[in-house]
Amino acid sequence: MTASDESIPRFDPARRRRVTAALALVSALAAFESTVVSTAMPTIIGDLNGLPLYSWVFSLYLLSATVMMPLFGSLADLYGRRRVLLTALALFLTGGLLCAFARSMPELIAARALQGLGAAGLLPISLTVVADLYSLRERARLQGLFSTIWASAALLGPLIGAWLTLGFGWRSVFGINVPLGFLAGYMIVREMRESRSAAKVPFDFAGAALLVVAVSTLLFATLHRGGEEEMSHTTRALFVLVSLVAFVLLFREQARSPHPLLPPALFTRAATAAPYLCGVLLGTTIYGIDTFVPLFVQGALGGTATAAGAVVTPVVLMWAVSAAIAARGIVPFGFRKVARWGALLVLSGFVLLLVCVMRGMSVAWISLACALIGCGLGPSSLTQVMAVQHAAAERDRGVATSLVPFARTIGGSVGVAALGGVLSAGLASRLGPAAASAGKLVSGGHAGAADLAASAALRSGIASALIPVFVILMALAVVNLGVTQFYPPDAH
Repeated sequence: MTASDESIPRFDPARRRRVTAALALVSALAAFESTVVSTAMPTIIGDLNGLPLYSWVFSLYLLSATVMMPLFGSLADLYGRRRVLLTALALFLTGGLLCAFARSMPELIAARALQGLGAAGLLPISLTVVADLYSLRERARLQGLFSTIWASAALLGPLIGAWLTLGFGWRSVFGINVPLGFLAGYMIVREMRESRSAAKVPFDFAGAALLVVAVSTLLFATLHRGGEEEMSHTTRALFVLVSLVAFVLLFREQARSPHPLLPPALFTRAATAAPYLCGVLLGTTIYGIDTFVPLFVQGALGGTATAAGAVVTPVVLMWAVSAAIAARGIVPFGFRKVARWGALLVLSGFVLLLVCVMRGMSVAWISLACALIGCGLGPSSLTQVMAVQHAAAERDRGVATSLVPFARTIGGSVGVAALGGVLSAGLASRLGPAAASAGKLVSGGHAGAADLAASAALRSGIASALIPVFVILMALAVVNLGVTQFYPPDAH
């Protein structure tokens, strides 16, 4: 059963606008924090002497945020949006303060993990509250706005991070969120009313424990970097095996539990399972573009690091624009049609991107392909959230919403790790022992090449090894298009 527009509670319009402003600020903080740190990291490494632990600053933040998303969603359904959102915000701000005062890399990494725990609840619960407060027609416009805020914050984050680092030091990158977070918290405490009383059913601690083990071991296998040494294949396989066993036990426990953490109906009904599957595929698309397109530009075409980063900027820009446009089409055209148009645009972008890669076309054409993909990401991401909220029972809306960004992160992390394996195998088969030199070439070095011909051979090998990666991404875009057929047909 879904909540109809008539069941939406009517609040004082002025109060509702103030609550919405607080939720928008909370969402912007979460998006901003996910990208602002990147440009400050070279300075942090120099100050804290932490190059061997560099990747852990990002990896543990992502891991803790991903693991906690469904847990926060379930807690919000059981104990109310307001108190759980404030708890998540408190964890996020405490972690940010500890990051700002960190005196060593281990301290910074631990603080980032705590910050990630809080960040896990900010966007999912904010989107859930919007669904509680607004009718479907109003919600489409507002969640389009939230998508635009997220994309814009992600785009501006590195620029603002560089400005803060140069002007006020790297600690200001973490400290800037604290006053804004306190403002958002004050507005929530003052204006937001609790959406439900304390739960009369127990929290599923067994399911939560199994989920934490399953997800953390899976992500640890894909995210781990131990300084200069990579995790061995045996260790990585062991983590994957533990994850698979934990997932099997989780599914069995959830099927038997009278009050499951993850209601099985969310995965057995096509109306909700299809958006989750598309979320996994979309995550692979987002992470894949961000990882492999810059590599092609810099490694195969010989572009600069600046050009490699700039080539994917149209993805975020067009994502923000297309989300706002798609929000106007959901009610008149329905979830399925809007999702299908988004999937077609993503597929068109990958077709053009593959042509660019195979023919060695200019960066301008690659940017156009990325822009097409970005045009599809807006409708795709928006319909995933709204279709799930429309189809899920109101009592499960929090956990149902949280599983959308959760699915994207899982898809992105696992998908990019698998694609990275495809790339590594391709480099080894095409370049042999010279594959080790490709890394120096990409980073701007001379790659140990004796002459320009050898350098050209390395670039050709990188380009050839990347072709299967983009073929797989295009194939996943085809699957994504097919899955949209199972979305709810309309938004009424």
